[in-house]
Amino acid sequence: MTNFATELSNSLAAAVDAAAPSIVRVGHRATGIAWSADGVIVTASHSLPSDDGIAVDNNPATLLGRDASTDVAVLRVSQQLTPLSFVDDELKVGNLVLAAGRPGRSVRATLGIVSAIGGEWRTDDGARIERYIEVDGSLPSGFSGGPLLDTQGRALGLNSSRLTRAGGTVPTVTLRRIVTAILEHGSTRRPFLGIGVYPVDGGLLVMSVHAASAAKGAGMMVGDVLTSYRRPHDLHAALREGGELVLRFTRGGVAHEVRVSL
Repeated sequence: MTNFATELSNSLAAAVDAAAPSIVRVGHRATGIAWSADGVIVTASHSLPSDDGIAVDNNPATLLGRDASTDVAVLRVSQQLTPLSFVDDELKVGNLVLAAGRPGRSVRATLGIVSAIGGEWRTDDGARIERYIEVDGSLPSGFSGGPLLDTQGRALGLNSSRLTRAGGTVPTVTLRRIVTAILEHGSTRRPFLGIGVYPVDGGLLVMSVHAASAAKGAGMMVGDVLTSYRRPHDLHAALREGGELVLRFTRGGVAHEVRVSL
């Protein structure tokens, strides 16, 4: 038993050592991950209060883009980096994993157990996440933007304290998709409908209508009840697809339908 515990302890320490050169400090108390050797870094979008004045290990960094709906941001520094190895996970409930961060000068780590695995899901902003990964315990302060590591020191995704109310991990497959899009097109932008909604029985109550918006142009008014979407994140998901929306709503008990180009 003692030998097993020692071997496990040593293997976990080796995993952190292997990943450490690829884990960087972003700003004063956040973490980032070296994505490619040419200076590209991924981190948590919410850890960047502004687009300017960003530092990575006290070196200036440029924001290439961000996707707030998945809490992913991409930076570039002029230095050469040692990229971390990202893998498409084959996790199972009960697997040991490590959350790593560099909120200060040195790398820190915490051990956890995969408590739940699921399929595709949507964030509160309607963003598509290809796989649900839940790890027991809370993410320590300053670890957002850092990797979730397997016991070999490979990254299974990017940790974020804002992805869900309890925190979460952007899996590698999602991270690759978002980073590729940002590197090609810059920050993501969602088509703008121009209404504020609140869930009620039967749909979404329109609480506000922006003066210069597609919704205003289509004749929507405060007090309308959207019946084509039952939850805010369903509407958000439709908005992310862009194009044309068919909106069904009731006004004074009378059903209406409009087509809105975004």
